[in-house]
Amino acid sequence: MKSSQASSIEKKAIAISKDPVLARMLEEERIESEELDWSLLLRMTRYILPHRMLAMGSVGAAMIESLLMTLPAYIIGLALDRIIGGARDATFVDPWLDAGALAMGVSEINGMVIFLGVVVAVVWALRWLVGVGSSFLVQVLGQRVVHDMRVDTYRHITGMDQGYFHDNPVGRLVNRTTFDVQSVSQLFSDAFAQGLRDSTFILVLTVVIFGLDPVLAAILVGSFPVLIVIALVYRWVARPLMRTRQAVLSRMNSWLAENLAGMRENQLYRCEEKRRAEHYALTEAHQAAVTSEIRSWAFLRPTMMMTTAIATALVLFVGYGRAIEGLVTVGILLTFLEYTGRLWVPIRNLTEKINVIQVALTAGERIFDVLDRAPKMKDTDDADPTLQVEQGAVEFRDVRFRYASSDDDVLRGITFKARPGELIALVGDTGAGKTTIVSLISRFYDVTHGAVLVDGREVGEYPLAHLRSGVGIIPQDVVVFAGTLRDNVTLGADVDDRYVMRCLEAVRADSLVHRFDDGLDHVLEESGRTLSAGERQLLSFARGLVANPPILILDEATASVDTETELTIQKALEELTAGRTSIVIAHRLSTIRDADQILVLEHGQIIERGTHDELLSRGGAYADLYERHIG
Repeated sequence: MKSSQASSIEKKAIAISKDPVLARMLEEERIESEELDWSLLLRMTRYILPHRMLAMGSVGAAMIESLLMTLPAYIIGLALDRIIGGARDATFVDPWLDAGALAMGVSEINGMVIFLGVVVAVVWALRWLVGVGSSFLVQVLGQRVVHDMRVDTYRHITGMDQGYFHDNPVGRLVNRTTFDVQSVSQLFSDAFAQGLRDSTFILVLTVVIFGLDPVLAAILVGSFPVLIVIALVYRWVARPLMRTRQAVLSRMNSWLAENLAGMRENQLYRCEEKRRAEHYALTEAHQAAVTSEIRSWAFLRPTMMMTTAIATALVLFVGYGRAIEGLVTVGILLTFLEYTGRLWVPIRNLTEKINVIQVALTAGERIFDVLDRAPKMKDTDDADPTLQVEQGAVEFRDVRFRYASSDDDVLRGITFKARPGELIALVGDTGAGKTTIVSLISRFYDVTHGAVLVDGREVGEYPLAHLRSGVGIIPQDVVVFAGTLRDNVTLGADVDDRYVMRCLEAVRADSLVHRFDDGLDHVLEESGRTLSAGERQLLSFARGLVANPPILILDEATASVDTETELTIQKALEELTAGRTSIVIAHRLSTIRDADQILVLEHGQIIERGTHDELLSRGGAYADLYERHIG
């Protein structure tokens, strides 16, 4: 259950930002996994399996480093006892050191002390070398896991249906594939091997100190449960705060994507000050969420340090008394004090890793929320893997459709046929259902009732990839990617430049190539800012010719261009639609005079159908639309 502190921070963030969208996004972004932390960790660590050799190397190096970390303090205490003659029970290390000293010909006390000093120096040097190797391996491992997780997340997102993108703003999805994945990477590059190293060091050190003196060891180990309780309290408080912070960050990214893309409109309507105030308010809301998270961390670390300080003082006090009584040697007491100081370093590291782990778990919840969302549109069980769109015939049979978020039908009994090579025009007011009809042909959605057929087969019988490769869509708002002119025409298709040029020439877009000195290699800017609306539209026509689909859908290509450009586009359209089934969403009725069939839609129903001349002669709804258009 979400903590009351997180709830108050959410309310505070909403109050600071005064953003009506933030409240909804906080609710949508509140992903609280039902999986236990260990289950989430296990799921994330599965990304290590493809890199198991690298993981084993980093783990092995970390464990060797932890063993080397225990030796210097032990050897220094042993050297002190050798000097002052303190009697102590030998451990398994002593015979190895004595054998080494004997091999070096060392027999006197002074020589033994020098020898032990050299051993300490060698151990530190080895630890440095192993530490360098361990750090390198674990960082490489973390980056490879990041790569795999980012690729998986993006691949999954690209396979989602259009409804998913309608429900999830760009900023949220960018967060998932960048910030959230990077946060998970710290689990592997920071917490994984180093946490294992520190845990191993604590385990080895616990065994060693109990061998040296059980009483002093019990004091140190007795503080562990207190530290664990503090860590659990931190987890309970901090986890919901991290969720809130990430939700506010998603809203910030979404807001930035919107307003950077709409900067022209912001400047045109003089909204700069308003947008600056909105951005400031959102950053203040994010700062409030971060501050609350930092406050919980500020509680954890001093409490941990106070616990360790008390335990250290107890070791010193009790150890002094035991040394006076002769129960422990001075060397053992010195070793304990050194171990006490060193023991808190890995414990502190592990507690700090709690913060890293909590951030990673919060990010992991959000990433797996994406990966666990199955696309609503996928190949059906009846799909025939050999089926391809060939002729381009389209048929709607009594099609009804409603969106999941609506209680009303958008389409109400749509029935029509488009034979191969015919041009069908869809006209009607906004909200009549034109866009929904063309979306059903490409199976971006499934019908609620009735059937959509292509070449006499229901669209659900086609594999999605085969169906959509047979249906080309030319939108009104053309997306131009930052890249070469060639790449923007071919969109990854493997075609030679001569074919690309023929397609550009066919749609009167070859002037684009001749306009630039580097021709097809010219790099277009993001969104095609250097191109006019007409040039972007002609570019999309060339894409359609390169793809060469049997079915072509056009969302009125001349709606936002001037009259002269419209004439050029009309000629290009004739070339583009020749020999293929074309379905046009018409805004300018003058562009569909030659359509084989015009469907007039109103409130999701076909109220008239026929050719241009037939509909005009009837004097009905189409005639009224046409009169308003030319008037």
